[in-house]
Amino acid sequence: MLKAICNKSVTLLFALLICGFQPVSAQIAPTNTATVSGSVTDSAGRPLANAKVSLAGPKNVLTQTDVQGLFVFIGVPFGAYRLSAATANLGTASRGITVEGDMNVAIHYEPMSQNGLKVIANVSSNVNAQFNVQPASITQVDPIANALDGQTSWRKILEQIPGIAQAGLGSGNAPEAVLPDGPLMPMQISINGALPYETATLLDDMPLIESSLNATAGSGTDLGVYALNGFNSADVVRGPGANAPSIVDSIGGSFVLHAPGAVNQDRYVLSLSNDPYGGIVANALAAVRWKKLSTVVTYGVNDSPGPVNNGVVMARGLSPMTIDGESFSCTGSCASGNINAPGYADYISSIGAYGGLLACCVNTSTAWSQHSGSIALIYAPSPEISAELYYTGLNSQQGITYANTPFYFTPPPGYTGSIPAGQNIFSLNSTLLGGPFPSSQGSHLLEEKISVQLGRGILHLAALQNRAFGTYSTSIPSSASLHLFGGGALCSNTSLPCDGTNPTYTPTTFNGEMYNLTTGLPLSYSFSTSSSNRDFLLSYDTTLGENFHTGVSFVKSYYNIPIEFPYQCGSFTFNLISIPSAVSQTTNEMRFFVGGNPSEKTSLDLSMYFVNANYHVQDPNNMAYYTDARYSYAAPRLGFVWRPTVAVAVRAAAGGGFAEAPLYDLVGSNSGISIDCISAPTYYSQTLTNLNLRPETSFAFDVGTDIRLRKDTTLSFDIYRSNLYGQFYKSTSLTGTYTGAYGTLPLYTTQYGNLGESRYEGILLDLRHDALHGIYWALSGGLTRGYLVSVPAGFYNTAYCQNCANLYVVPGPNFNGEYTVGASIPYSQALGTIGYRWNTEKYLDLVGTYFGNNNTYLRPAFAEIDGHIGYPLTKNASVLVTFRNITGIYDGAEQLYSGANLSGAPTVSGPLYPLYGEMYGPRTIIVTTMIHM
Repeated sequence: MLKAICNKSVTLLFALLICGFQPVSAQIAPTNTATVSGSVTDSAGRPLANAKVSLAGPKNVLTQTDVQGLFVFIGVPFGAYRLSAATANLGTASRGITVEGDMNVAIHYEPMSQNGLKVIANVSSNVNAQFNVQPASITQVDPIANALDGQTSWRKILEQIPGIAQAGLGSGNAPEAVLPDGPLMPMQISINGALPYETATLLDDMPLIESSLNATAGSGTDLGVYALNGFNSADVVRGPGANAPSIVDSIGGSFVLHAPGAVNQDRYVLSLSNDPYGGIVANALAAVRWKKLSTVVTYGVNDSPGPVNNGVVMARGLSPMTIDGESFSCTGSCASGNINAPGYADYISSIGAYGGLLACCVNTSTAWSQHSGSIALIYAPSPEISAELYYTGLNSQQGITYANTPFYFTPPPGYTGSIPAGQNIFSLNSTLLGGPFPSSQGSHLLEEKISVQLGRGILHLAALQNRAFGTYSTSIPSSASLHLFGGGALCSNTSLPCDGTNPTYTPTTFNGEMYNLTTGLPLSYSFSTSSSNRDFLLSYDTTLGENFHTGVSFVKSYYNIPIEFPYQCGSFTFNLISIPSAVSQTTNEMRFFVGGNPSEKTSLDLSMYFVNANYHVQDPNNMAYYTDARYSYAAPRLGFVWRPTVAVAVRAAAGGGFAEAPLYDLVGSNSGISIDCISAPTYYSQTLTNLNLRPETSFAFDVGTDIRLRKDTTLSFDIYRSNLYGQFYKSTSLTGTYTGAYGTLPLYTTQYGNLGESRYEGILLDLRHDALHGIYWALSGGLTRGYLVSVPAGFYNTAYCQNCANLYVVPGPNFNGEYTVGASIPYSQALGTIGYRWNTEKYLDLVGTYFGNNNTYLRPAFAEIDGHIGYPLTKNASVLVTFRNITGIYDGAEQLYSGANLSGAPTVSGPLYPLYGEMYGPRTIIVTTMIHM
């Protein structure tokens, strides 16, 4: 029976448990190493010099504290230890700790009557200031804790780390992104200047790759589709870390997510918050330990009305063809003016007797609902085996209303309608008759993992299934009955133009009566995307004596993005985007590594990576056939840390990187299509596959130091540079004509190619004072820039860019990537914090974030300030009050529709330039009540 089960089992989780492994020894040998540092103080908080501190466990080590009471152990293998401290007058006491990563430990002698030590380790409230002793610069964040504090997106977490950009805001080009912290806002991370597709997002060394509604398909992981409350911790690993689990798509660094780990004691938490728009945010966590099984379950709900509900909307970009059977025309433009645009005051000049049109009332709700959660099961039937099953999922529902642009209504002459002068109204682009577009987006992520002792090392097996999905659709009918306000022209004789030359031209003012409108052409389209990402991991690492370790790992990743985008305009039907499910991308990466401690003051790590990537795409010469494009790459990475004293660490890392062309960019759309419908089409466009598009490669270095000025004050400094070879760029040119549904029209051809050499470089500085009691403060900042070093020969006049300026590449002080919109790199960024803490739950602070020029909000340099008050209500309940955007900078719930192509045709000489910037978000107060047991 067992044999049959073993033969048929397909899940990693249960196959090894049922079939079994014969243990080699009584305990799994630890193979990963960490640094354990900390301080020893007496009962009054004074530092104790020359105290003997020891660790007993898989590795036995002994050291003494310095004059500031500080100590450090480097190269400590993971495992369970007994931590002991001894002084001549206070005696010896010890506590058990578990080393699962770098630790800052505060050892505090209790009064003699209590006879012992108080050991505080890994306290998120920063008992000891962060002190990095890894070759790469690493910043750790806590997604679950942020969710329990009432956060609903990754935005705040990312923007408060200097040098980390959110490159997926889209600046309004993605209509779903116009609502600050809305569930469909894309969140694509950019580390140290690298673009999103050059920044890997990993779970247990396996890449998360997906496509979402708003982030360009394949151009980087959209964190917005993953549950914030699903991950226990996340590491921002900058630069070419020698211990980096992968060099694939890791030019700037990696964002490494971690599932909840083993539970030592039961814990239950429930938090309730409001959101800026009057919605409800709730999160719950249950962590339970039952014998050999650990379980962590989280669940979160975010239900909100959003910033806009039923109201007056403006007929912008979709003027009616007829009103009550008579032809209609604006004498000028029916498009509205913008009160925030240069040259406009607090009025709309186009809403007059002969221009502009208001309609009421269309359902304009921006309400959303998001449900997310996770479950982690860890089962250890013996010390030699542990099995983990982890699932996290998210589902968001929202009605897309496109651009919620605020306007103020100025009545036209003779107006007698019911809308008061100065009424705040909303211009909802192209949705006058269609209303909000129903949309959904989410993900399902399942991981199975087995860890087994084999000899002196540990074998890890893991499988990951990662699926993201998104849909939206709309149907604008050919007629509707609405209340009209404003002015225009009616023409009873439709055989003549309704432009003022028609003798039957009749200026008309509408005062709110009901009219029957027709739009001429019905318009409908739907968009759906569903990416499939499957990974497999096999690794083995083992110790070499007392001070070294070595190992090998293999990761296989598969990804495809079937997309359909049918678009109907009148009697014509187009498929704007069509990527068959057979189109795919596969990557294999092998890593060999060795590292350890040549001396008590140094550590050295060396990794060698071998990568091959394969694209399976349609043959550009015959779309009925498929072809493969294969690429290989190999590169080393080296890391070094020198500890001249326990209070100083000097770090260095250098090595290569590899970034694949986003699959969507490589595939393109190889059939001529019209990209216009409402007005008469003027051109066709085509995106070609380029099977000669080679991957980007890089060589980067990061040099830094951490200095502990006092036991609670640290200084960190880093300088980095990444030389990037063959960066991708987009080239568009007029290549001839194409005959299609609308006849013979000009054909614009787009294709991706490789640049010569580009460069990202910058500096980072962090100074912080952390305290369990009293004043704490921090000041950090970063300067980042990117620029072109060289371009390939013939770059400005190639077969794919004839007479083309190629201004998609901007060789300025900041390198903006393919588009100015949505891919910018903050040149400067800073964060300042000052607060006072009575204990871990009772504190107040102010946090200011500075965004320099060229920020992702497309605004001039500005600063935003938040405030926090934490207060315990009872032993098991506390409240957190968050004051968001205290100064009201770029306050607003309604967004400007920022992106636009002013010419109405593909730009051959440059990118799509934004008209306006993003709103930062409304000034508001968030109250979170937390109950914990």
